[in-house]
Amino acid sequence: MRRLVASPWLALALVFVGLFGATVAVSGLWAPLPPPKAGGTCGPGLGAEAAVAALVNPGSIGAGAEPPVTKKAARANWSQFVSECQSATDHRALVTIPLLAVSLVLAVGGLMLLWRRVERPAAPAPPAAPVTDQPWWLHPTDPAGGAPPFNPSGPVAAGPVSPGGGPATV
Repeated sequence: MRRLVASPWLALALVFVGLFGATVAVSGLWAPLPPPKAGGTCGPGLGAEAAVAALVNPGSIGAGAEPPVTKKAARANWSQFVSECQSATDHRALVTIPLLAVSLVLAVGGLMLLWRRVERPAAPAPPAAPVTDQPWWLHPTDPAGGAPPFNPSGPVAAGPVSPGGGPATV
């Protein structure tokens, strides 16, 4: 079975895209909500609150107490205000939370690819020279890498040799 080997640039790109997406998603959750068409702001004060605050505590959108049933116009305006703020909160959450999840998966996947690449075992060592009980001069291999044949009679002379060891005279 062949394994896909990713380059470190692909892994770093996944980490970068994942972190960038997570930053965008978190910024979207913490950005203030847009003002509703009914007027006012989706927040308890003069400014709009973050989508994450309205998502966690829907009663904090700053609409005030619900008007009595007898005041139909005020109640309709209040209902529209609450509905617009809550739908803006829900829409922001439906966009940013999946983006955050996908971004985190990409970033973790990229980190795992990088980690797997770094933790890859080293190449196996070359086989060691065979161990023999012979002395080094009788060993069949040469330190230069060749394998000269062993000649028990000594070196071969280039020509005839006299009994005294010098070149023979003819």
